[in-house]
Amino acid sequence: MSTLQIILISGASLTSVLAAYACYLAFKLKNKATPSSQPAFYDPQSQLDTQLSIRVIAQALLQNDLSSTEAAMRIGFLAQQLTNGFEQDKSIKVFQALAMDASHLPILDAWKALPREEKNRLEKERLSIENKYAEQIQLAAKALATVN
Repeated sequence: MSTLQIILISGASLTSVLAAYACYLAFKLKNKATPSSQPAFYDPQSQLDTQLSIRVIAQALLQNDLSSTEAAMRIGFLAQQLTNGFEQDKSIKVFQALAMDASHLPILDAWKALPREEKNRLEKERLSIENKYAEQIQLAAKALATVN
């Protein structure tokens, strides 16, 4: 056997071993990608947790523990996570409408950085927006607080 044949046989053997190992790794990777590692588009437990969170926020609003604007922003965000007909509920839509109308108001650090005059102006604007929805928000909060 010549040196060239030995090199070709060794190269072919090494390539075969590497190809087999690559197939093994690909198979292992495919099996590892189980549904639990995939994003859950519908998780019943997550849906129940989201609905419970919405109910708790609505109850807090009814107890005056939250402003209507804060409750609307929180409920509006949570409603985006729902995949069933619950997010189409009229009560949810009222909260989403209030959240949309108040979405331009600064929050957290942006609010803290504002001068006092600007805070006062925006606070009046927020209260005006809340008053616009006051009756609808109270009815919607009562409906959401009692949803089973």
